[in-house]
This record gives sequence, C-alpha cells and structure tokens, in this order.
Amino acid sequence: MQLTQQIRIKPTTAQEVVLNTLSEKCRLIYNFALKERKEAFKNKLEGINYIKQQNDLPEIKTKYQEYSWVYSKVLQYTI
Repeated sequence: MQLTQQIRIKPTTAQEVVLNTLSEKCRLIYNFALKERKEAFKNKLEGINYIKQQNDLPEIKTKYQEYSWVYSKVLQYTI
C-alpha cells in the first residue's frame, strides 16, 4: 500500500533560494536544540524538553532577526 506520492516540483530560481534558506534555518534550529539536550543530559540537568525549547522559540526569533520570517509551526515541527 502506497501512503505517499512523490511529486516533482520545478521551482524558479527565486523559489530555490527561499527553499534553501528555509532548509538551512531549520537545520540550524535542529542542531541547536539537539546540542542543548545533549549538554543537559551530560550535565544531568532536568527541564530541557520539547515544551521548554518550543517556548524559547519566540525569544530566538527576536534575538536573531533572520528567523523572523520563518513560520513558527515550521520551527516547532523542526524541534
């Protein structure tokens, strides 16, 4: 049973730039969240979980303006 269907898209050059930038921002957020969890585990800290990291996203978006144009749901799904 096939649950997904692959569809080939043909983005313009401008759309490719946006998709690549979005992918890069999501990669950086994922790596940051993973590093934060690993350090908390190594130092035996408690309280670093998805909810805490999700609640930190608005602060990250205000501190780093390049994340302000990325939808919050996209960043939440990335974490």
